[in-house]
Amino acid sequence: MRFSISSRTVSYWLVCQAALLLCAVQVPDAFAQAQINDSRTPQQMIEEYHRVDRYLSKLKMPDQRLILAERYLRSAIPAQQREELLDTTSQLYATQLMTYADDPARSKYYLDQVQKFLAANPSADKPALQVMLLQADYNRGEAAASRWLNDPTDTASQTVALEIFKKIAPKLVEYHKSIEKQVEQQYELIDRMPPGPTRESRDQANKELEGVVGRAAFFGAWSNYYLALAEGKQTPSDYSKTAIRLFRELLDLKETPNQSSPWYESADPNRMALQQEWRARALIGLAMAEILDNDVPDGRRCIELLESGATSVEIADQSDYWFCRGLINAGKLTEAASFGKTTVQAFHGDTSPGKTSLCVLLADTGLRAGKEDPAIHEMGVQGLVGLAKLGHHSAAIQLIEKYEVDLEKTSGFYMMWLVGQQEFAKAEKSKAPADYRNAQKELRDALAAPEAKSDLLSASECRYTLGWCNYRLEEFAEAGRSFQDSVAGLKGPNPGKAVEAAWMAFVAYQTLAKDEPRFGLRAVEVLEDLKRDFPNHAYAQKADYFIAKLQQSRGSMTSSIRQLQGIDASDPNFWSAKFDLCNLLRQQIDQASSDDEKKSLARQLKEVADDLQSRLSKTSASNDQTSGVARCLLNVADLARKDLLGNGDFAKYVGAAKTLVSKLPAEDRAWVDYHYQALLLARSQKNDDEVASHADWLLVHAKGTPYEQSALIVRALEIDRQVAASTMPSNELLKEGFDIYSRLIKHLGANSGQLQQNKNAKVACSKAAGFAERLQQWSDAASYLRMLVEAFPNEQDYLQRLGRVEFTLKNYNQSLGHWRTLLIGLKNGSPEWFEAKYYQLACLRQTDLNQAKTVLQQFELLHPDWGSPPWADKIKALAQQISG
Repeated sequence: MRFSISSRTVSYWLVCQAALLLCAVQVPDAFAQAQINDSRTPQQMIEEYHRVDRYLSKLKMPDQRLILAERYLRSAIPAQQREELLDTTSQLYATQLMTYADDPARSKYYLDQVQKFLAANPSADKPALQVMLLQADYNRGEAAASRWLNDPTDTASQTVALEIFKKIAPKLVEYHKSIEKQVEQQYELIDRMPPGPTRESRDQANKELEGVVGRAAFFGAWSNYYLALAEGKQTPSDYSKTAIRLFRELLDLKETPNQSSPWYESADPNRMALQQEWRARALIGLAMAEILDNDVPDGRRCIELLESGATSVEIADQSDYWFCRGLINAGKLTEAASFGKTTVQAFHGDTSPGKTSLCVLLADTGLRAGKEDPAIHEMGVQGLVGLAKLGHHSAAIQLIEKYEVDLEKTSGFYMMWLVGQQEFAKAEKSKAPADYRNAQKELRDALAAPEAKSDLLSASECRYTLGWCNYRLEEFAEAGRSFQDSVAGLKGPNPGKAVEAAWMAFVAYQTLAKDEPRFGLRAVEVLEDLKRDFPNHAYAQKADYFIAKLQQSRGSMTSSIRQLQGIDASDPNFWSAKFDLCNLLRQQIDQASSDDEKKSLARQLKEVADDLQSRLSKTSASNDQTSGVARCLLNVADLARKDLLGNGDFAKYVGAAKTLVSKLPAEDRAWVDYHYQALLLARSQKNDDEVASHADWLLVHAKGTPYEQSALIVRALEIDRQVAASTMPSNELLKEGFDIYSRLIKHLGANSGQLQQNKNAKVACSKAAGFAERLQQWSDAASYLRMLVEAFPNEQDYLQRLGRVEFTLKNYNQSLGHWRTLLIGLKNGSPEWFEAKYYQLACLRQTDLNQAKTVLQQFELLHPDWGSPPWADKIKALAQQISG
């Protein structure tokens, strides 16, 4: 049996063997014997050390690296290399202490090892090493302080933090001072040294020592801050002032006695290197120390610098949390409550770790500390509101239960919504109709609150849960409406839930469609919207099948229309019934066999739309009513555009719809219908500016809808005009051209059959390839040209372009096939024929050199002059390459 061992495995085995051998060489006698028998020079030993150390470092074996380093420290190596090795060993021990700071057993082991190391090498015991060793103590102290600050009843952690910071804070301050002085003295010495390797080496070592100064300042400042808190000092103290001094020095924000302006006026966040995490965290520390020193405005200025600089997204996201944390640490609960309320009220859009942390902090602190103070309790309520707005209902409910908050005494949309969520969670466990009824009531009451109208996302989340309550209670009409109404607010920030809501709306309406045909129409409408909004989702792939089934099962459309026409204005379903009637009339118009029948039905639809418009209240109409009437009016406008109504009705009804749509939120679907009809109207009136304006809106807001196609055509023509008018069109314009035509192809189709049948699809595909070629996006160009060549295998232009692109992509065999096809069809001796011959030879040179030589010999016999320019020179140069 044979085995195969990789070189990596061999290297690993050899290094492990070396490490084991090193482990074995521990006793003095063995070491002395090794020295006697060791014939290597010190330089050879150092080179060997570095080689093995690199291997161990790659394999992430710090313990073996330590054994290796200490083994060589006992060898006869030059003093300079010995000092470097001592520094390396010190750094490794410090790293291990940092890694296992929270593991008592491992931490004690490494501390013992360090003591032995320092006992054997006293010269390694320097302030720089001590600073690095103290980082492990700092980490333990910070962890203890964090536990206590998050749970003030954990006095044991407070005691641990106090003991640690009392010990290390003064040491770090002293080490910072002494090492900083050492650095300054070294720079004075370096400045007097002549240029050369010695000066460069000394300068590099001093820069590394400067890093230790920074560490001492950073951890010393934070240690003094935490020491003040652990001692219960929530007012200015020597600790807070020391922390401020060190943080400012670290960030180069020092104030001098003669300084005429405050420090923050000359602070430039773009020059503070806040992209480095430790500098950003130092600025956070300065903010919190300023607050503790009773200077809240300066604390706020630090946070503003943090937010306006090149700070990482993760840290900037946490800035509000740290500012509020600083206020709470300093006992400024009233200010924290005010800041928290303002911040939470401004929440819009997606959640984030920083927002979530802030809300948990507000809720935890306010609900715990505000039992006797209504203002502080309100801070806790705002934290719960924030969690609700961010969608963290479970976390909010856990805090409610932890602090036994009496929700009956709360009001407002968010708190009532949380009550509803709590009741719904209970109902989902019990499956009891009574529990679903309770949840349903609470959620309806929440949606009736004024705040629900100003926060679309949260209201949509609430409606989604209400939809499930209705569905569980088999109130399918209400369920469908709740699910459908929730989609608009969810599809941006939470598309996964939005598509589920759309599907559940369809399921609810479908359940009713068997007995009431109008709900079949609603189910179809929901599926059409689902296809438009989520074209790539699995549900969208099923939509066409269910639409066809629903249309087959709805029965007589005429009887449904007659039934809907008879619904009186006093009926609670009047508005939704009339909107269904408009949609049914429009469907019947599209299916009518004669123009007279179409015009008659169009007049009926117009009468319904006019009646609804006249009934619509100018002050109290709901968005649903306004949107429905606007879409009915736009249906009338479309029928007028198709000459089924009076010519003047097209512009009249588009204008009437505009008045209504302008009152609706931007995400309402009536906006898309309006801009589409307005674009067609502007085109008929030859108003190019209006055409462009409506097309631009649809390009942004109607992606994936049928309306997008018209906008894409308008923009594509404008881009073609701009490109044609410029000798060097900008890269941005070319990229937009590629994007527009790529999107247009999705509407027109790009398979072989569609390209053959639709001239516009063929042109769009060629244009997309052309823009890709100009942008040198060769893979994209090849994709579109391959479609064209498949559909039109003998089209010269497509074959030439694809041949060039495949050659550029080094797809020589594919390129060769296209040029051979061209050589058969082109006139021998034409410029196009010479181009094809050049590429044939170039491809053969890459794939079959012998064949290339044969073809070249044949070419030379027939064309001793090498052809016509510019191909003659190119073929001649290529011939030299082929001939060697």
